[in-house]
Amino acid sequence: ELRHCGGFMYHITEADGHLSMERAAGGTSAGPARPGYAITNQAIVGPLLEQMQEKNIADTIEGLTGFANRYYSSAPGIESSNWLKRKWIELAASRDHISIEPYAHARYDQRSVIATIAGTDKSAEVVVMGAHLDTINLLGTKDTTKAPGADDDASGVAGLTEVLRVLAASGYKPRRTIRLIAYAAEEVGLRGSQEIAREYKKNAVNVVGVLQLDMTNFKGSAKDIYIFTDYTDEGQNGFLENLLKVYLTTVTVGYEKCGYGCSDHASWSAQGYATSMPFEA
Repeated sequence: ELRHCGGFMYHITEADGHLSMERAAGGTSAGPARPGYAITNQAIVGPLLEQMQEKNIADTIEGLTGFANRYYSSAPGIESSNWLKRKWIELAASRDHISIEPYAHARYDQRSVIATIAGTDKSAEVVVMGAHLDTINLLGTKDTTKAPGADDDASGVAGLTEVLRVLAASGYKPRRTIRLIAYAAEEVGLRGSQEIAREYKKNAVNVVGVLQLDMTNFKGSAKDIYIFTDYTDEGQNGFLENLLKVYLTTVTVGYEKCGYGCSDHASWSAQGYATSMPFEA
C-alpha cells in the first residue's frame, strides 16, 4: 500500500514495521562514542593470523553441513546449535576469561550461541562479530529437507570458530570485550539478531562496533571481498578496508550495496550501532 519495502526483517506488529521504516528514512540514531581507528597492533595480530588454518575452517563447515538442514524450527536446526555450543566450549575449555552460552529465544527452540572473551578494560566497551547458524530451503522446511548451507552461512560461522580457536589457544586477552555470536533464525527475518540487538540497546550495552560474516567462502566476482555500504557505517567500513590493506595485502576489495537489510548487521544498524558487512561477491 505504501510502495515501500520494510526490508527483510520480521515484524511482530504493524506498528513495529512502521517504526522500522521511519528509522530507515531518518538514518540510524547516534550510537556510542566511536573508538579510535588507528592500526597499531601489528605485533600482536600478525602472529595470530599466522595460526589460522584453512583445514579447521573446512572441518567446521563439514560438521555443520552434516545436518540435513539448520532451519530454525527443525529438529536438526536445534541440534546444530547444540553441536556448535559443544564445539566452542571445547575450544575455550582452558581459558577462564572465555565463556560460552546459548541464548534462548522467546518464540522458537533454536538458540543463538554466544562466546564472550572478557576484556581487560573496565570501560565495558564491546565488539560484536557475528554469523548466522540457520539455513532455509524455500521448497520445504521438514526435518529431512536438504538445506546444508555450506556457504550460507556455515562459512561465516566457521570463520568465527577459527577466530575463537586461535584466540583461546594463544591466551590472548583483549582490551575490549569481544562477543562472537552465531545467530538463530536469520533466514526468516533476522529474528535472532533482532532480539539480541534490541536487548543490548535496552540494557545500554556499549557496543562500539559490529561485524557480520554472511557468505565468505566462495569467490563469485572479480574482487575477493566486497564491503556493503547500505545498512552499514561509512567510518567503520573505511577502517575495515584499512585493516585488509595492512594485514592481507594481496586481498582485493570492492564496494557494493545489498539493497535491503540482507543479514544480521541490519538488526544492529536499526538500533543505532556501527556495523560492517564484508561479502564474497
